[in-house]
Formats: sequence, structure tokens, C-alpha cells
Amino acid sequence: MAMQMYSILNDFGPLPAFCETYGSNSSPSSSQPDSPATSDDYDVDMSQKMCVQNKAVSPVVMKKRRLAANARERRRMQNLNKAFDRLRLVLPSLGNDRQLSKYETLQMAQTYINALYDLLR
Repeated sequence: MAMQMYSILNDFGPLPAFCETYGSNSSPSSSQPDSPATSDDYDVDMSQKMCVQNKAVSPVVMKKRRLAANARERRRMQNLNKAFDRLRLVLPSLGNDRQLSKYETLQMAQTYINALYDLLR
């Protein structure tokens, strides 16, 4: 996990020397993969996070991060809207004059599930 974070952070430019010392595979848990996480492992991860938080970030890097975050959020919302569309397809419709809102879709799904449950009893 720490190595993955280190490689992701490398995409945004060089890290201070302090952070690079903790990015190696010499963590205590690497020799024993089945051992539970220790407080030393936590300290290493926190050191990396603190290093990143205290580092001055250039405007170009900030813009790249913001664009990436915007793309992730856009993809998340598209997936959520697709899921609502699929849910609307399986719900009985009262009329096709307009699409149900997300709130109305959830209410209808709850009512429909309860009605199906009552049929089974």
C-alpha cells in the first residue's frame, strides 16, 4: 500500500528526501506479509502523508490534481445516474409523462420492494 502511494505521488514530481526514505520496501511488515499492521507501519504511512501535506505544490500540479478529481467525480455521477436509470426500468411506472426524480425513484423502489415482500408472506 505504501509503495503504491509512493509511486502515485512520484507522478506529481519529486518528493523531499525525508519522504523518499520511507518509500522503500524496507518497512517492517514487508518481511512478514501475514503479520498484522504495527504502530511502526502506521507511523511510516503517516510520515508519508505529512510529507505530502507540508510540501508546497506548484500550480501546474494543483491543476492536474483538480482536473483528475473532476474527472473522477464526473465518472462517479455518471455511474450513479446510470444506476438510477436501470432502477427506473424495473420499477412499475405510473405514467410516462415525466421521469421520476432520484428521490421519487428511491421512494418507489422502497414501496415496490415492500409490496413484493407482502406478496411472499
